[in-house]
Amino acid sequence: MYWISIFIPDSTYAIISIVAGGLGLFLYGINLMSDSLKKLAGSKMKALVARATGTVFKGILTGAAVTLLIQSSSATTVIVIGLISAGLMTFRQSIGIMMGANFGTTVTAFLIGLNVAEYSFLIMALGAAMFLFFQSKKIKESGNLIFGFAVVFVGLELMSLGLKPLATKPWFEAAMISLSDFPILGVLVGTGLTALIQSSSASIGVLQQIFSTGTISLRASLPILLGCNIGTTVTALLSSIGSSREAKQGALFHLFFNIFGTVFFLILLSPYTKLFLWAEKFLGENNKITIAFAHIFFNGATTILVLFVYKYIQKLIEKIIPAKAPDFDLIEKLNEDLLATSPVLALESAKTRILEMGGFVKEMLHATKNYFNDENENHYQECLDNEEKVDYYNHVIHDYLLKIRTESLNGKVVISQAVLMDALQDLERIADHCVNLVEFFKSRYEMQAERLQNFTDSINHFLDRVTEQVEDTIFCFEKEDKEVAKKVVLAEAEIDKLERKYRQAQLANIGSGVASTADVFYADILSNLERISDHCDNIARNVIDPHYLSQEITKAKVYYD
Repeated sequence: MYWISIFIPDSTYAIISIVAGGLGLFLYGINLMSDSLKKLAGSKMKALVARATGTVFKGILTGAAVTLLIQSSSATTVIVIGLISAGLMTFRQSIGIMMGANFGTTVTAFLIGLNVAEYSFLIMALGAAMFLFFQSKKIKESGNLIFGFAVVFVGLELMSLGLKPLATKPWFEAAMISLSDFPILGVLVGTGLTALIQSSSASIGVLQQIFSTGTISLRASLPILLGCNIGTTVTALLSSIGSSREAKQGALFHLFFNIFGTVFFLILLSPYTKLFLWAEKFLGENNKITIAFAHIFFNGATTILVLFVYKYIQKLIEKIIPAKAPDFDLIEKLNEDLLATSPVLALESAKTRILEMGGFVKEMLHATKNYFNDENENHYQECLDNEEKVDYYNHVIHDYLLKIRTESLNGKVVISQAVLMDALQDLERIADHCVNLVEFFKSRYEMQAERLQNFTDSINHFLDRVTEQVEDTIFCFEKEDKEVAKKVVLAEAEIDKLERKYRQAQLANIGSGVASTADVFYADILSNLERISDHCDNIARNVIDPHYLSQEITKAKVYYD
């Protein structure tokens, strides 16, 4: 870029103007690249992150890959925080991705270290042509990506032009000496700069450019580099404000990960500096690449080190932000941002909450049986408390599902929305039948009416069969297991036969003149248990063949705005 270098700034105003303009172009290029990559990746990127929860190592690879593609560790960590808030990922599952995100962002520094500035304007022209002369959205976004890549290097060259004269300024020379003598000051500078511009890639790019002009030593540069890694955690910390406890834990782990690495390398600053002073001999005249390799080394070594101690960091964070008493506040768990950015993940988030609701339903069935057998008021109250939770979940998830716009999505996704809506209704009705049952039992206990002793065995048998069916139903719904779903459907037919068998025995009592008021209650109990089985059958059949659109979607009302 010879034509740029002929303009040598000779005043403070000119220096500030050129550096500020170069920084502006550089940040614009970085943001343009990141935005284009996000659009090209679409919601698949979030889905990839959401599913990378097998092992810490798998999470590291996924975090590195996603950050490599979107060129922003901050964006990756914000995605993770959003997924934790939505209940699609736990704090423990996020650890590997947080570690990998730092490593993936080193590619930007490496690209800046390559000497491609001479071709920036040709690359810019190519990107502009792709954006202007093609109709395909993918080609247009690819053009934006290429254009942004070129703008990054134009901005860097302008900054270099403005920074070179600073080397002759006494005050600047004194500042650089201070940074060399006080590494902590360098860490603070790097942290503050990155927190200010919300991009470690950008702040490290600025550092590379300053270092390439010879105005700052390697020993002064490396602490700034370390600080840049701490500064990048600010975005995740800010995004976790108002989020769930686990989301805050995830953001804090990202901070602790970088603090751990920074402290470790500050202790070993002298050998760290000597290593890359030695490496400079083999890296040629392009000393920007030295900072890039130092950045890669820092993140790679920190990731390896943290692999041995991450469980201790995790436990420390769980003590700092401890678990709170369980409640059923869904507001922080259903991420509204997913409704627009990723409807598929919004549906997964809703399904996760429906499964929680299913857990309450299972607890209600166990409490119902316990109350029938021991008349303990605690079991009665447990059933009512869980029914409140189920109602609340039903209302909130119902409204959330209705807000998901699936017009632009394929038919399979639309059917998934319908299946979730149906499952929500069926589980809510099962909870209602459990309440009916405990109310039947309570009314007889309070009236000290004729006991149901003659029916105890049959009711317990019926309760056991229905409880097993509900558990199988929730399992097949969660895993989309068609074999277990078929088992649920067969169980419904068997429970129908069982109900007919018990009713025939009841009719025989009535026919022989030995019927009592207990028989009336018994009939109601059987009816509620059989209806629970019917609702299980509904859910299971949708798992086997979700072939119709729920009327709840086409004739919907919103409980809460």
